[in-house]
Amino acid sequence: MSKIQNAVLKKIAGIGKSAAVKAAGTASWGSCHQPKEPKALQNLKK
Repeated sequence: MSKIQNAVLKKIAGIGKSAAVKAAGTASWGSCHQPKEPKALQNLKK
């Protein structure tokens, strides 16, 4: 592979990894919105 192609592929992989890490604990991609937990689900925990 050429050096340019290798660099581009590494950048794309880094962006994909970053998006996956950010989305792992949130409901939205931008980590801006975390929906409230439904009351029915809260009652199941008790």
